Amino acid sequence: MKTLLSIRKVLINGLMIASTSLAVSYTATAHAEGFFSKLFGSSSDSASFESMLSHVPADTAYMMANKKPIPKEVMDFHMKRAKDTFAMISKMQYQAKKQTKDSDEGENKGQAFFKALTEEFANKIADGKYEDTGFSPKATSLIYGYKDMPVMRISISDKEKIMEMLKRAEEDSGYKLDLTKCGKFDCFKASGKKDAPQMAAVLLENQLAMSLFSKEKSVELLDHLIGKSDPKESYSEKKWDTFLESNNYTGYGDGYINLKKLYNDNKELISEGFFAVNERSKSKVSDEEIQACTGVIDDHIKNMPEIIFGTKSLDVKKMDYEFVFKTSSGVSEVLQGIANTTNIAKRSEDPIFDLGVNVNFQKFGAALTTYSAFLVDSAEANKCTLINAKDVRKSMGGMMLVMNMGLSQFKSIYLSLNELEMDERMQPKKIDAILSIGSDSVDGLLGMATMMSPVLANLKIPKDGTPVKLPAGAIPSKGMPLPPLSISRSDTAINIMIGNDKPALKDYKSDKAEIMSFAMDGKRYYKILTNVMKTLPKAKDAQDEGVIDMMESMGSLMGKIQEEIHADKRGLVIDYHLQY
Repeated sequence: MKTLLSIRKVLINGLMIASTSLAVSYTATAHAEGFFSKLFGSSSDSASFESMLSHVPADTAYMMANKKPIPKEVMDFHMKRAKDTFAMISKMQYQAKKQTKDSDEGENKGQAFFKALTEEFANKIADGKYEDTGFSPKATSLIYGYKDMPVMRISISDKEKIMEMLKRAEEDSGYKLDLTKCGKFDCFKASGKKDAPQMAAVLLENQLAMSLFSKEKSVELLDHLIGKSDPKESYSEKKWDTFLESNNYTGYGDGYINLKKLYNDNKELISEGFFAVNERSKSKVSDEEIQACTGVIDDHIKNMPEIIFGTKSLDVKKMDYEFVFKTSSGVSEVLQGIANTTNIAKRSEDPIFDLGVNVNFQKFGAALTTYSAFLVDSAEANKCTLINAKDVRKSMGGMMLVMNMGLSQFKSIYLSLNELEMDERMQPKKIDAILSIGSDSVDGLLGMATMMSPVLANLKIPKDGTPVKLPAGAIPSKGMPLPPLSISRSDTAINIMIGNDKPALKDYKSDKAEIMSFAMDGKRYYKILTNVMKTLPKAKDAQDEGVIDMMESMGSLMGKIQEEIHADKRGLVIDYHLQY
């Protein structure tokens, strides 16, 4: 029985996040593609882009591509950053080599080969000789699905220069690259364990083509890489231009994932995964019962069939990007009702990181109730006995109680860390943070706080926003020392200031009802982590192993990230901003 419950829990969780998990794996690829679009640029020759598209099936389940040429000033800026990026990679490789003294000679030589290759690549970039790498600063690149496997193509300017770099790296490292022929083209292959995917990279005349594939699909994928087995109907440039225009994307790095097709094409694989879990658990659940539950996934996919993403704007030190999880009209209508308009009028001027949440918890609870009914109905319609209607309703009932009673007073929550320094005991020696709680009834919220901490009963908090120090014991700490705490209020919010009772704040407005927002200053964040590492007992070991140097290097490369999550008629939208 315990095993059955375990399987049911895994299945229910899998059903609830199936679409999202697929999306996450591919949005990560989209971020990588964004990096390639800046590193390699993009072709201004539409014929070149069209020739790349000739390899892409018209019904491919996903595609990420960049078409428009990256502006020269943006390319120059990112080329300089690329030098630092490769320097960091080289440092990481050196440390990895030091830590693998017991590895066999071949493995160490393999690391030395990659180190030599990346060092030469970085040096050519630093010297302004990018063309000497064999790649073009105006290269076209795209990722797409072929026979359920990912394929990547990058146009190149000089195949021989790439081969020369590879051969020099071989000589410098003493590692022999396993070069072979795929048709008439130079290529190299790699394979891991018996059942692991294989990888191949082929140097065509004007492009580098790479793919991951299973053993049984190796012949048809290799034929596809060399252009021997292109699809009967290819994706057209006109169709791609329509996609860009309809979504107001710039062409600097955009794409889509057809979750419905991706799922339908991989149904057998997903079922095999459930069967494998069932077999390992040694339960009495039949394969037929598990197969029936895949129909519940079908119903979820119908409500979120596609993800689209693209660049909204791009300049030298800033990029605006968008992800849209497209949903059915019914789901998007519910999502649009979840967000509150924030009533926290001020936010930190320059935070290390901050987080804002503006959720109508009563509507959110109602949405969960609707979802639970959908889940139960889908399970019953598909005869999925692993989903227990009674358990689902019981769980949702408890959550609704919390939403309506415990969280109904909250309208907006905002948390910001503006400054932090730690001492050798890992205690904050300097801190500047703020927690703001927005409510339509601030007096009611203070009343709730007084019930939890009677010390606050006699505290007079002016309504003009003047901060008042919180007395000792106002916030339980179980003997842990607390930094100075202050509290202030307005007509719509309570503010708790930590360490600094006069933080630098600015007015905050948004033209969208944000469900959530997040921001982080990467440089300052990694600086804090580095300083913490230096105070640890084994700091010298970390320094010797290069961990601290690596973190400092990562910090120097990071920019400021900001994200806002909201909903519109298309579905759930994530606006992503990056500043350097």
